[in-house]
Amino acid sequence: MKITTAMHGGNYNELAKQHGLTKEMVLDFSANINPLGVPASLKQTITANLDKLVEYPEPDYLALRARIASFHQLDLANIIPGNGATELIFGIAKVTKAQKVLLLAPTFAEYERAFFDAEIIYAELAKETNFDAAETVLEIIERETELEAVCLCNPNNPTGQLINQEEMIKIADLCEKKNIYLIIDEAFMDFIEESETISMIPYLQQFSHLCIIRAFTKFFAIPGLRLGYLLTKNDLLAEALLQMREPWSINTFADMAGQILLDDKDYIKQTYQWISTERSFLYQGLNGFPELTVYQPSVNYIFFHLEKPLDLRKELLLKGIFVRSCANYRGLTENYYRVAVKTRADNIQLLTALEVILSGN
Repeated sequence: MKITTAMHGGNYNELAKQHGLTKEMVLDFSANINPLGVPASLKQTITANLDKLVEYPEPDYLALRARIASFHQLDLANIIPGNGATELIFGIAKVTKAQKVLLLAPTFAEYERAFFDAEIIYAELAKETNFDAAETVLEIIERETELEAVCLCNPNNPTGQLINQEEMIKIADLCEKKNIYLIIDEAFMDFIEESETISMIPYLQQFSHLCIIRAFTKFFAIPGLRLGYLLTKNDLLAEALLQMREPWSINTFADMAGQILLDDKDYIKQTYQWISTERSFLYQGLNGFPELTVYQPSVNYIFFHLEKPLDLRKELLLKGIFVRSCANYRGLTENYYRVAVKTRADNIQLLTALEVILSGN
């Protein structure tokens, strides 16, 4: 059955209410947002520009696009901004009109919703192969006829597994030869300090069917502002996306955020210091439980399988902690979970709760 309604993990308010808890009483590990919070530079900019709310946003977002273009060393025409990465996913589906699309399973559900009218081919990833995707994707592209688009989340959500640059180049080369659009969602790529060795942005010029989607949401902790962008060297595709956009889809403060946040070197440095330390700490802590099979993380969340029958989300919620059950991801069961990497105090609280639950006390 195709997914037709949004199913995400960050809305824990309703579940908390069911257990007599308020939202403020629950520690949320389900949403993969930078725990450093909104950068001070953005708070100051918004505060100083509140009067801008009486003005319409700049319709073509030229300053925003120019800043992103400069950051990635691309041309203005290569940059298509959007109201979060999700708007761009739906936009690229409308523009390409792809009728046969390859998706990973499991992966982010919005791709399936965006390509609702298409025939979906699933690259089914398995526990036995560590949820690696590259080999399976290549096999399907070689085998399937009339494939028109391949949509890959890299790093994949929820597994955190990466398709490395060498593997992705092989995929892009095959897609180019077969006139297949390759759409890569790199929404979490910013959390990888050496991302230039993994991202396909340096290869945009080489592959005319390649589109890359990025987001400010996760890394800069601004999901409420909704800001993403798509990169492509395909002029016809870029122009079509710009033409079909609804006017003023990006609000004034999101526009400002995109212009200043890429320059906030202190925040970026602090984020890398935090993730380097806390991801390792939480991974080692989770790995210490024999009841869990924990997959090596690449970004700011950790994916694991519980090897015993237990509703872990419910048990943790009773202790004031909310984690992402992956039961509604295609190809996964109720014993798969994803947790965000948070602050040391929060991570310790999660590990302490798990020790009590898994020991049966």
